[in-house]
Amino acid sequence: DWLRSLVENILNLTKLQEGRLILNKESEAVEEVIESAVNHISRRAPEYYICVKIPDELLLISMDAKLIEQVIINLLDNAIKHSNPEDEITIKVEKVKNGVKFSVIDNGEGILEEDVNKIFNMFYTSNAHSVDSKPGIGLGLTICEAIVKAHGGIIEASNKKDSKGAIFSFTLP
Repeated sequence: DWLRSLVENILNLTKLQEGRLILNKESEAVEEVIESAVNHISRRAPEYYICVKIPDELLLISMDAKLIEQVIINLLDNAIKHSNPEDEITIKVEKVKNGVKFSVIDNGEGILEEDVNKIFNMFYTSNAHSVDSKPGIGLGLTICEAIVKAHGGIIEASNKKDSKGAIFSFTLP
């Protein structure tokens, strides 16, 4: 699973960089895309509990569902790498002025201040890993940024203000 995910990420990144990735945008239900991503991660990391907070109303967005699912999987995978199984991970979706905002919130180690501006750079990995964190190669967040931007959206990362942990959010129009 890890190797397949890595290869998919590398192929998608190459296509994005070369302008060959064609977005197959269709009106998609947000909850279905999130459900698919959570099911995928739950098979890989069943010891983690992911809380999903979605508005009651049906949210339909024009997106390439497979690519946005990959963004959510990458963000969840990142949260798992920097959290312990007892740390809650939350996906929160909310309507905002310019579209729909997706947030992956963890209670892990957070982001070092020196990493905040570099975190989406290709092959960048933080030095803040705890002893039992799982290593990455620094492509997941780069791919997330490229996919979100290709959809006309924005992505950002920050630390939680009131407790430890990080928030990765992206907004799609």
